[in-house]
Amino acid sequence: MDKKYPLYFTIHGHFYQPPRENPWTGVIENQPSARPNHDWNDRIASQCYSPNSASRILSPHGHIVDIVNNYEYMSFNMGPTLMGWIRTNTPDTYKRIQEADKKSFERLGHGNAIAQVYNHIIMPLASEQDKRTQIRWGIEDFKFHFGRMPEAMWLAETAINLETVVELIKAGIKFTILSPTQAESFRKLGEEEWKDCSNTSIDTTRPYRVYPRDKDGNLLCDGYLDVFFYNPWLSSAVGFEHLLRDAGTFGRRIADAWDANREEPQLVSIGTDGESYGHHEPFGDMCAAWLYNRYAPEHKMVPVNYGWFLEKFPPQHEVLLKNFHGEGCAWSCAHGVGRWYRDCGCSTGGGPDWNQKWRGPLRDAFNHLKKLADHVFARELEKISTMNPWDVRDAYVETLVAPEQKARTEAFLQKVLLHPDNPEECARAIRLLEIQKFCLFSFTSCGWFFNDIEGLEPVQNMRYALRAMELLEPFLPFGHNIKSEVLSILARATSNEHKWNGAEVFTRYAEDAVPVILKEMAERAAIFHLELDDNYSDKDSRMKAEKISSRRRQTLVRVTYEDKLIAESRETTNLVITDALGRINIVVAMGTIEQNGLKFVENPNMSTQELRHMFPTAYVVRMRDLMSDSLQCINKLCTQKHLAKLTESYSSFALNHGISIDSLADPDHTLPDTMRKILSLELNARIHHEALKLLEGPDPSLVNEIKGLIDEANALDTKPSFGGTGRMFFRRLNTLIDDVYAKIDESTVKYITDLITVADWLNLYIDKTSLENKVFNIYKQYQLAPTGPLAALKPMFGWLNFEVDDV
Repeated sequence: MDKKYPLYFTIHGHFYQPPRENPWTGVIENQPSARPNHDWNDRIASQCYSPNSASRILSPHGHIVDIVNNYEYMSFNMGPTLMGWIRTNTPDTYKRIQEADKKSFERLGHGNAIAQVYNHIIMPLASEQDKRTQIRWGIEDFKFHFGRMPEAMWLAETAINLETVVELIKAGIKFTILSPTQAESFRKLGEEEWKDCSNTSIDTTRPYRVYPRDKDGNLLCDGYLDVFFYNPWLSSAVGFEHLLRDAGTFGRRIADAWDANREEPQLVSIGTDGESYGHHEPFGDMCAAWLYNRYAPEHKMVPVNYGWFLEKFPPQHEVLLKNFHGEGCAWSCAHGVGRWYRDCGCSTGGGPDWNQKWRGPLRDAFNHLKKLADHVFARELEKISTMNPWDVRDAYVETLVAPEQKARTEAFLQKVLLHPDNPEECARAIRLLEIQKFCLFSFTSCGWFFNDIEGLEPVQNMRYALRAMELLEPFLPFGHNIKSEVLSILARATSNEHKWNGAEVFTRYAEDAVPVILKEMAERAAIFHLELDDNYSDKDSRMKAEKISSRRRQTLVRVTYEDKLIAESRETTNLVITDALGRINIVVAMGTIEQNGLKFVENPNMSTQELRHMFPTAYVVRMRDLMSDSLQCINKLCTQKHLAKLTESYSSFALNHGISIDSLADPDHTLPDTMRKILSLELNARIHHEALKLLEGPDPSLVNEIKGLIDEANALDTKPSFGGTGRMFFRRLNTLIDDVYAKIDESTVKYITDLITVADWLNLYIDKTSLENKVFNIYKQYQLAPTGPLAALKPMFGWLNFEVDDV
């Protein structure tokens, strides 16, 4: 017998990364632990965020037959600090995420995307005003990206209490998603008797309603918050039982969670870490794609979102949450929200003698800083603003959503300041607001979640606190050292790894021996010393550099840094020295050359230590000790300037010196390594030169010539290497595919075929994923008529791993 209601299911993905940007530069630094990617945002984007926006469905032969946007079918939240990064760094993924929400809205009348509290702070531990700002910032960020008001909000660690509920209701949020372990009891609406469900026995297939009542039953505000609880066993199985390895197994487990004997509507609700879909579980996105687009339709399972289900089937029951009138509760702590301020017993492991007593001093230190920052903020901003200071802070998100858009900042200042045309007042306001932002960032929940204060996350929170303290200094009385106060509180903490106190952790890890801005200024000085400035376009408009004078192996460079937004400026004189071994030391002296008296040294071969002794008031840093991004920048500039000349110098080596490249065929390697390498470089340079010529335009003769050179290299057992040539081929193919979109042209198709053939011969690394995404719509047209006009593109489809007929 057919049931009245089908099997509705919702999988929610919590996609989130904490803010990782360097608080002085606003840029995420290279993170070695994320290699081969630049940083963890970049790595997880390549494994998870981007693949889920264009997930592959493969044939039995392993070829692509369909590309699916999983965000179109799953409920999801993108943490604001992550979504901003995606918008800037992976724009194609960003657009597909937006498109998915629009399509789900068109299909269901409710979008799949929901909002998140801004930078993932534990809401019950925040002040009333900080709760309000986190919610308002989260809402406005969501509206910027998705163009609509969010219906729901994801709470960090699903941490919730009465005050949090009140603020969500006041902000217009309709529902949230919680763990069933957070439910204390429930009752049918209109009834008096509560039923206990504190042992995770609550029915998770239906929504519930939370009323903002105090202990005496008085409503603290109008309205209510609806709640969906996720199925705990099924949700856990996604992360720990590898359900994302087989869509059939996953689908059957979802069906098992649905009671076929019940006549009422049911929603199988699954709450998951979004990173499960490709990062924690490789190819988990493909499992989800198959589940949504193959398994579910075949088994009459209907993917919906929470907003749709809430509209169709409103709650019939009220729920009371654990510790609701106290510190609240969270999914990842069995002790309320103790995990984020005390040694409650919850952790991610560690040695037998490890503990989490460090959590208290860490939070106490930041609370001490925040209390002072709040006092200064309220006192100073009300002098220059037309609005309540806290309303100004709430509105500051208008600039945070797109900090590169200066017009947004100007419009914000016009709205909130008494004298918006006064640069000093503008800078003062932004500085005060940046202090608030960094203080809030210092409370990002990840800083307490793991097992040691030495971890990456607590240290990142400390860096935000340090930046807030620096910006706060001009507002403090002479002699008030807020940093020493914070360090004295941190000193009460003891790390597990090295048994350092928290102040030592701060000075070792959060506070650089050479300030970040000075390292950036040293990078500019090194670029001018190496005469690489002709090809250099400064990535930071706040930085300017100019050469003062130079002598053999030494250069004096003036570098200025000016951030007009917060009225912060620095000027340094930099002495850059290359010693006889090619090592570079940079002496960074504060102020102008007239102020610091910096001058050339008599002995450029002095060690770093000797230079530090000679210039005790300056910073002395080896170029190798600059940030890795700085070294990458310098190396790229060196390559651009010198590689062509070096390649040219090898191009006729054999001919000019009467040597034959056939000597490379000697199996006993009697030819010295130096000569072998030079001969190999010559052959490599010839192949590279011809490949670059082919990028200029179609030339069948060049293709034949490259093939001959490759055969020669293989016969001589020489392994060519072509560096960034793959990226150049990618850009050319990208353009040609756009041309094919506009018009199928035989010559363009042949040129594409030649390029992909040569790319395979040269074993170039090319980002085929984005090319596959780009040609997918053409491929779908080809599928409809395999022998039609698009048949000429069959080699390209095959090269990009699409399923094509062998005939």
